[in-house]
Amino acid sequence: MRPRHERLWLAGLLIASFCLNLYRLGAPSLFDQDESEYAQIAVEMVHTGDPVTLHVNGEPWYVHPPLYMWLVAATGRLFDFNELTIRIWSVLGSLLAVYATVLLGRDLWTPRVGLLAGAILALTLQYLMQSRLAVFDTVLLAWMLLALHAFVRGYRSGRRGDFIRFFLFAGLATLTKGPIGLVLPGLIIAAFVALRRAWPRLREIPWGIGAAVYAAVGLSWYGAQIALHGWAFLSSNVGYYTLGRFFGVVEKHSAPWYFYVPVVLLGAFPWTTFWPAAAALHLRRRRTSDGSLLVLLGVAVPFLFYTAAQTKLPGYIMPVLPFAAIGVAVLWEGFLERARIDRAAGISLWLLLALVAALFGAVAVFVGGAYPDAYRSAAGVLRLPAGILAGGVVLVLGLSARARPAVVFAALCVTMAATWAALLTWVLPLAEAQKPIRPLAAALRAGLHPGDRIVAFRMGTAASLIYYTGRHVEYAETAAALRRDLCVPGRVFLVATRWELAALDWTPPRMTPVADHTGTLLLLKPSAATCAAGMSQRVFLGAGRRTG
Repeated sequence: MRPRHERLWLAGLLIASFCLNLYRLGAPSLFDQDESEYAQIAVEMVHTGDPVTLHVNGEPWYVHPPLYMWLVAATGRLFDFNELTIRIWSVLGSLLAVYATVLLGRDLWTPRVGLLAGAILALTLQYLMQSRLAVFDTVLLAWMLLALHAFVRGYRSGRRGDFIRFFLFAGLATLTKGPIGLVLPGLIIAAFVALRRAWPRLREIPWGIGAAVYAAVGLSWYGAQIALHGWAFLSSNVGYYTLGRFFGVVEKHSAPWYFYVPVVLLGAFPWTTFWPAAAALHLRRRRTSDGSLLVLLGVAVPFLFYTAAQTKLPGYIMPVLPFAAIGVAVLWEGFLERARIDRAAGISLWLLLALVAALFGAVAVFVGGAYPDAYRSAAGVLRLPAGILAGGVVLVLGLSARARPAVVFAALCVTMAATWAALLTWVLPLAEAQKPIRPLAAALRAGLHPGDRIVAFRMGTAASLIYYTGRHVEYAETAAALRRDLCVPGRVFLVATRWELAALDWTPPRMTPVADHTGTLLLLKPSAATCAAGMSQRVFLGAGRRTG
């Protein structure tokens, strides 16, 4: 492929990916907990003028480093805070990660492998989902991939500058989400060097300069926090949220050891069906091809690391996806060179039908089980994206028998893009209609007086309540804490679900219904009301007027 053609294809890939990710990006309200929490940190950063110590709800927040929040705060200050400006950095991070994947595929194999890998990653189900969320994952992934690309370049050329770039990008990854930004690429590199018995090559790395660059970029904020907050920061950030995530369960995010098996099988849709053939190809070549060995390690090391960790979340497994994309891209380049779909690829395409059926089944079981009413009401709308996906897969299967591999690959990409666009067009609004906080916050803001308090009772959506009201919110996790917060003079707005209030074993003060959205209530306790002026639970929980 000529350099000019490669640049044109790369530009087309990045523009198409950007347009797909930008589509309806600002339409849904912020999801809890992370999206709203990170947005609120950026808002309070602008309001306090303190970019070093992060705050949520007016309290210091020691969970993660600040780079992502710095970026969100910058766009919020320039263009105001809204769902689009808050999420845009995740989209830009996803584009940078796609670009880094193209670079890795190009330098380990060919420019065409790089472009195929970028397209595969950009149209992977979990990647599409994560790219739209205002969380760290795509930005962290981009820095880690750039760090690994810098190492690959340094390993091949011996240039000190490439190794220094590794430490620079590892530092940026650390400043995004902590030491994992160095640990995970380091584990992949260590495994590669060990299997290649290339320990003498490590002498080529400028360790002194590299460590200085990494410390300046990745650790300086940690030093400032330790100097400012000492043990409070160390015990929370390093002890609980860093070491605790691996050796213990943080914030109830536990899961069985096999948790990531279904996550990657469905998350890597629709490319998962090509994994067996790609794995067989790279296992055969692992002794002679550095690229094949790195693909295998890039998939295996993150998968094993996060499987061993006690805290598990679907987004953690994201580093697997770019290397899996490169591995599948090498397989597809072979099809393109031979100008035919071989028997292994044909089997993979037929397995795609089984994966589609599994995906439909997973949606029916998990979404239908967790939200049966919403699922029944959305069943008719779900048929359209399901039909696009099923029809596209059937078309791909038909083309595989007679069309060139490039046409088959393009048809699969178009099918995935069209299905995703259909989900965003018709299904996303239905999901948004089930989210109560933005409409309740609008009703709350309309009725707020100076001195009013806001109390959230057992609400996992308290972070979005803080963001959408722009006010301090008090948390009440127990019935005793709620009683303490309500049984005092003064106006109090209470946000709680109907079923949580129904479980109370005491009679709250008389309260006025303000709004009710999908079972989440906004109630107002008048200034003079106390617990002595109680009423029956039936009146307390009577339906208020509905909004939204």
